[in-house]
Amino acid sequence: METFVTIERALEIVCQSSIQYTTESVSLGQGYNRILSKDLQSKVDDPAFDNSAMDGWAVRSEDATRVEIGMTTAGEAPSEIGEGEAIRIMTGAPIPKGANAIVMVEDGINGKAHTNFIRKRGENLRQGETTLTSGQVMTPAAISLAATMGHNTIPVRSRPKVVVISTGDELISPGSELKEGQIYESNSYGLCALLEKIGCKPIHHEVVEDTMDGLRNALNSIDCDVIITSGGVSMGDHDYVRKLMEEEGTLHFWKVAMRPGGPPLFGTWNGTPLFGLPGNPVSSHIVFQMIVAPWLSPETPLMKTVQVEMLDPVKGAPKKACFRRIKITDENGKLVARTLTHQGSGNIHSMVAHNGLTHLPPDTDAKIGDRIEALWFND
Repeated sequence: METFVTIERALEIVCQSSIQYTTESVSLGQGYNRILSKDLQSKVDDPAFDNSAMDGWAVRSEDATRVEIGMTTAGEAPSEIGEGEAIRIMTGAPIPKGANAIVMVEDGINGKAHTNFIRKRGENLRQGETTLTSGQVMTPAAISLAATMGHNTIPVRSRPKVVVISTGDELISPGSELKEGQIYESNSYGLCALLEKIGCKPIHHEVVEDTMDGLRNALNSIDCDVIITSGGVSMGDHDYVRKLMEEEGTLHFWKVAMRPGGPPLFGTWNGTPLFGLPGNPVSSHIVFQMIVAPWLSPETPLMKTVQVEMLDPVKGAPKKACFRRIKITDENGKLVARTLTHQGSGNIHSMVAHNGLTHLPPDTDAKIGDRIEALWFND
């Protein structure tokens, strides 16, 4: 086991483990944010026929004057024109035989003829052409493209089943009546939402009591691809996730040189990858964003790296990369960042009030006016 590793080393260790994915077929309506598991070829040419890009008249470009002889709309079979003839045409309607140009409706029937206002068959896609490849995240545009290609179902990678377990005798479900010494459990809900966002299938487990037997029984009872625990990874007497993994699991690293989020661990339990995240909510979110998500779903990053000018000073951390919460805005074409709340790792409000993180190297503060690297949350 390695201890106090850098984030980069933590990712190297995690990436030595892998998940076995299967392929399943889903309808386009269920395809959003799924990851394509096979290349897709177009079943058709796009456009399927020459058609008009404008409302106007289909004409012969060599004719100086024209007379309208009819109209064609989208969905109709193509008609035909001869010398000096024009057909009123709507956007998307097939080009009549004999026509080679479009006159825009606002220019009148004898206006300028534009040959480039005709969409040519196959100019976007050719039948058999591969335009969606394995690994593609099915964005709204990609789903629309798959439909254009003639696919009503798509082959996608199975969603990893990830069980999320919070530990702690003080934790109770939101909505219950709090007793003295109790707090509402929140981490599992946020982590499940993050898992949904990156295309996984979260399984919300009930809170596990702070005992070795309780935790062992819970871990042995689940069937999943990945386990995420929250709490129980630090140095306390009741940090049973760490103790159980040390004694009965396979532990690959413990502690990462980052603030917040210093005491996470990674290993396997009965061959299943297990991430032990800190109990403080900000810490659990940031460790997930920095280490868990890039391994589980590199195709759907939760953040992008930008340069910002600091409008408030922020303190770094000795020997640790530091992730202070910041509000990033674009002011006159320049990205600037402010801090709006206190930075405690227990203050989940700071993750809502801000939309990014500093990425300060170890032993580095940021003063007002400094340009620093930052991580901007993707919507």
